Amino acid sequence: MHTELYDILGVSRGADDDTIKSAYRKLALKYHPDTNPGNAEAEETFKKVTAAFEVLKDPEKRKLYDEFGMDGLREGFDPAAARQYARWQAQGADGVRFRTRSSPGASASFQDIFGDIFGGRSPFDTSDYSNFGGFHAPVRGSDISARLDIDFMTAVRGGQIEFSVQGRSLKVRIPAGADNGERLRLKGQGSPAPETPQGRGTAGDLLLELHVQPHPLLRREGLHLYLELPITITEAIMGARLTVPTPHGEFTVTVPEGVHSGARLRLKEQGIERNGKKGHFFVVLQIQAPDHIDDEIREAAEILAKGYTEEVRRNITL
Repeated sequence: MHTELYDILGVSRGADDDTIKSAYRKLALKYHPDTNPGNAEAEETFKKVTAAFEVLKDPEKRKLYDEFGMDGLREGFDPAAARQYARWQAQGADGVRFRTRSSPGASASFQDIFGDIFGGRSPFDTSDYSNFGGFHAPVRGSDISARLDIDFMTAVRGGQIEFSVQGRSLKVRIPAGADNGERLRLKGQGSPAPETPQGRGTAGDLLLELHVQPHPLLRREGLHLYLELPITITEAIMGARLTVPTPHGEFTVTVPEGVHSGARLRLKEQGIERNGKKGHFFVVLQIQAPDHIDDEIREAAEILAKGYTEEVRRNITL
């Protein structure tokens, strides 16, 4: 059982992709050269962590490593020939004949099979190994995570934002309907790849976590938007037609007679649009008392009180 690469990342051999990614991100952040300037040991650990991740994140490479260990990652490695050799070993090699690629009619010796497994090279030739494994792909730069604050309306409508990260000025397109905590990936905008004997790989990615600032009037629930709209006592009693602002323009709503505070009026599909789906815009009515109260207003209130036929708090119990 081959566990060296798993041990480097500190995960079990059966770890899923998300666990492996999470472990890599933590270790890459801890040992990245930018975090540890001049620390050769940290840089070496970072290279090993990155190289291990490059193998384990790739289903084919991980499968070869799980079956054959580091040898399975060497250039020219032939899995079929390696399995043939394993069967040859298991049967003690007595009276067993194999056909090799170079001599189809000849029996395969120990050296023949090893030659096929490693593309004609000695199994003990380590000249093609990089750092600690037999894979040749240049090391990729690590990903960077950053927080991006955006205003409420930009999240609703979408738009382009310019921001700075690690001294660089970048632009990103915010999709309409973006939500708080959502992550956007900017390819190639992460840390540059370290220089290796195999050359320099591609830069990592920049992972932006969106933090949507609250709106003074609007509230979001999923794809729905809510606006608390003050109305007068007169409007609540007699009804009214009111103009309401939304992210998509102004709309007219009808307030019915005798409406209660907290009643909701729906503007269909005028909320947030995302992935072909549209939420609604809800107007939540809040009855507001007069700003100025005098004797005349008090007398009017006493008249209004006669309109109640039951105790309004009759069902309030704990």
